[in-house]
Amino acid sequence: MNINSSRISLLRSRNLRSARRSRAGKIISSRTSGTSRTSSSSSTNRTKRTTSASSSLTQTKQLAMYERVEKYASSIQTNVESMLKIGKMSYTDDETGKKAQENDQNTLTKYIKNFVSDYNDVYNDLTDLGGGTNTAFKKSLDSIIATNKTALQEIGITVSKSGELTIDEKTLEAADFDKVKAVFAKAGGFADKVSAKMESIESSSATSLTMLNKLYGATSTYNKYGTSNSYFNGFGNYNNGYSYYNYGNYGSNSGWYF
Repeated sequence: MNINSSRISLLRSRNLRSARRSRAGKIISSRTSGTSRTSSSSSTNRTKRTTSASSSLTQTKQLAMYERVEKYASSIQTNVESMLKIGKMSYTDDETGKKAQENDQNTLTKYIKNFVSDYNDVYNDLTDLGGGTNTAFKKSLDSIIATNKTALQEIGITVSKSGELTIDEKTLEAADFDKVKAVFAKAGGFADKVSAKMESIESSSATSLTMLNKLYGATSTYNKYGTSNSYFNGFGNYNNGYSYYNYGNYGSNSGWYF
């Protein structure tokens, strides 16, 4: 499966959005640097600004989810490319060959765990985002899962009622290597089909982000490991009737980063 040209195009789009976010963040910071103002209708102004901030939070969540979907869909494709390489390996019957196979089996297991984690993130965000396109993507993924349900179960992977994948690590690690490869490391197999769908999902998310950036302006970058570029802090602090915002690094494990 050749996806290099489309992946390069998506990477360029992500870099462009990151540059725009950086410029927009500087502009917002300069405009919201805690200046003192007076107003004869402070209560009204606070209400309006609170409503506006609440609206921004909704926009920020939407942007963060599309960023997550784009990121994890890309990660799945990279993971599958690595797994397919393992699937093409052959091994000799001597100790060297057995050791190489053992190492590849352990590596493949790690890739599968990452695959499942990323898949669940994408699937859940598609659910939360809703809409015709995202619902159609979910149905496509459900169909791929349903077709491969038995093969997945045989190597310790089951599907929850909500559509998430769950791994029984002991079963996976003890599963026949050839069966595991047939599901995750074979061209045209389960993982390869999911990867092909993730290419479309990544592209769609990139398009949605471009459109939403034009509507909303500055955005944030969600980081899988719990950090982000900036966030609104001090919400609800008022100075002579006007709220102001401070910016800083977000360090909790909250699901939303803005």
